[in-house]
Amino acid sequence: MEKKVELLAPAGNLPCFFAAVNAGADAVYLGGERFGARAYADNFQKEELLWAIEYGHLFQKKVYLTCNTLLKEEELYQAVEYIRPFYEAGLDGVIIQDFGALSLLKRHFPDLELHASTQMTITGKEGALLLKKYGVCRIVPARELSLEELKEIKDNVDVELEVFIHGAMCYAYSGQCLFSSMLGGRSGNRGRCAGPCRLPYDAFYQGKQVNKQKEQYLLSLKDLCAVSLLPKLIEAGIDSFKIEGRMKSAEYVAGVTSIYRKYIDAYYERRGRSSEDFRIEAEDMERFKKLYVRSGLETGYFEKHHGSSMITLKKPCYQTGSREEMESMTAPFLKEPAKLPIKGRIFLKEGQPVELVVQAEGKQGGNSIAVKGGMVQTASNRPVDEETVKKQLGKTGGTPFAFQSIQVSLSGNCFISIKELNDLRRAALKELSKELLKPFQRSSKEIVRECKEAEAIGAEWKTPFRETYHIVVSDYEQLMAVAELMKEQDKNGEEAGLYIQKLSVPKKLLERVEILPLLKQLKERNLELSMSFPRVVRKNTLKSIEEHIRNKPETTLFSSFLTGNPELLSYFKQNYPDKALYGDVSLYCFNKEAYEFLKEQGIAGVCMPYEWSRHEMASMFKADPSFPGECIVYGYIPLMESAGCILKTTGNGSYCKKGERIAYLTDRYKKKFPVLLHCERCENTIYNSVPYSLHKELDTLKEMGIYRFRMDFTIETKEQTLECLHYFRKREKRQPPFLEFTKGHFGKGIE
Repeated sequence: MEKKVELLAPAGNLPCFFAAVNAGADAVYLGGERFGARAYADNFQKEELLWAIEYGHLFQKKVYLTCNTLLKEEELYQAVEYIRPFYEAGLDGVIIQDFGALSLLKRHFPDLELHASTQMTITGKEGALLLKKYGVCRIVPARELSLEELKEIKDNVDVELEVFIHGAMCYAYSGQCLFSSMLGGRSGNRGRCAGPCRLPYDAFYQGKQVNKQKEQYLLSLKDLCAVSLLPKLIEAGIDSFKIEGRMKSAEYVAGVTSIYRKYIDAYYERRGRSSEDFRIEAEDMERFKKLYVRSGLETGYFEKHHGSSMITLKKPCYQTGSREEMESMTAPFLKEPAKLPIKGRIFLKEGQPVELVVQAEGKQGGNSIAVKGGMVQTASNRPVDEETVKKQLGKTGGTPFAFQSIQVSLSGNCFISIKELNDLRRAALKELSKELLKPFQRSSKEIVRECKEAEAIGAEWKTPFRETYHIVVSDYEQLMAVAELMKEQDKNGEEAGLYIQKLSVPKKLLERVEILPLLKQLKERNLELSMSFPRVVRKNTLKSIEEHIRNKPETTLFSSFLTGNPELLSYFKQNYPDKALYGDVSLYCFNKEAYEFLKEQGIAGVCMPYEWSRHEMASMFKADPSFPGECIVYGYIPLMESAGCILKTTGNGSYCKKGERIAYLTDRYKKKFPVLLHCERCENTIYNSVPYSLHKELDTLKEMGIYRFRMDFTIETKEQTLECLHYFRKREKRQPPFLEFTKGHFGKGIE
């Protein structure tokens, strides 16, 4: 039998769950009380979730639980205990973001399907291969991937792909956005995004405003609607079509699910015919708009990299129909929960125990049970009749069953009370439910927290006697500033100078001929050179990396690679076993289990997350003094890694390659956010308006056992880079070169 694509619908509460099932979803994804990426949805209480799992299975529907946030150390085993009752009830899969959760859930629930959330930012076959090796059976890749990129994953990795086909879109790569976290304290990585991308901004380039005055919604994407691309997506091998919307209404869930159900079924019915036969009726596109649309519908990234047509630009117009229109479109799917048809037969004979046999029909056919009650009495007055028995047994109430037929076998002058009939019906339906759900249920062992002894990573990771620095640069001028500082320190013989142990240089700088002599000089000073790469790597970027570093003599100058994504982690481990690998800040190491996972991949050291507080840093080093984590003490925080380009959005390419690599966004409060233009891959990174700096906390960090510091230079000029380096070298004797700065979440962390 041909395997058909799964239609996966969202549910923020029970009415949405029933709407999804009634409208034809094959599976439903939902969140419980904790650990889901939609903390502000209604979400399901424990008993509701258990009921949803059982109800879904009775109707041959799968239920997936979202646990797709980064987990703090103390939450890891809480998450395992939280999932345990749902696992035992037959939960079909859990959607995860955290590497530690992946590792821990695989150990405790080896037969539970693990789905990698889009928050993991999987962009290619290398990342998919890595996750498959650790038990992930389904991946929700980055929403920015093209049909070609999705097909390449399917052709090379035996893993299911689940893609979003409808609903709201983020401007940033999911999992690579700190905008809400840093500006409002509500972390998208913890399910609390406040949606700053939906606000107005102005764009500036070379000192001039480049967006039109009424086109300020530069980061707000239109809603995704890929219904017209269903044939191409199915033929690319996609396994599951996902509708976004755990915070949407039951009407929305029902309406959108029913339309996609219609066209998925139509595709399979017409398979083999001309693609021109697959047409979307204009009436259905209008129905989409009446259900809820943010300023128009777009087909997303499947067939284009980006473009202004995908962006809202003008103030969002939230289209929706009237309440009456929505109800008329979705009324058939918003009825009471569907009932599973069953047949019943009851045997009543004087002096014999009453017996009720019930059998499930339809797909559940063949499952039947029999229950017996008390003795049937002899009627002293009015004997029980067939109509009364049928009427009483037919009152299935809040159960998921409905009798399609009841046969009554009466023998003799029988009497049975209404209470006995009710008790018999309840017992029979309970036993039938158990029988039908038995194949899905599991048992689990008692969960015991494992206490691993800290393992030393190696001599190089023993606590140093002095603070050491890892400097990360992004352009040639910043590299020159570092070289100049080191010359100054060599000349003056300053023991108290800035002890730079490692320098990370982006791969793209190696294309400059003049950089090689400089790198050789730095290497001769026993400075560890590390090559850095983009935080998000797509197919073309990976191809470029291969071309520029494989078998190139300059690559031998570098003893390590700095990587911030699973794609490069997997690729380098296979192809460059002689290079040490270090995790960038975007390769989230939020707990000790996550670190253990990364260590298994060959990671020699990690960067502590921007969203960690001082207490979380301290607790990690207290638990494992050999923890190879470095702390960023200076740098502009990357708020968004984006597949979009501000200049392409505002100027349709007319501003491209004009010489400057930085644009700016300003918000309603005139805060100025630098935008680094990555023209080689036509993407952007948006940075915070002020630098992140822990220059006042260095002594506190050292008291906590943290001596490895990192400074990131991204948008700074050579002069600004040098000023900052000089300040950290002799900070007690000078004023910081920046008037404003932030300590981010260092003080109290995130919820």
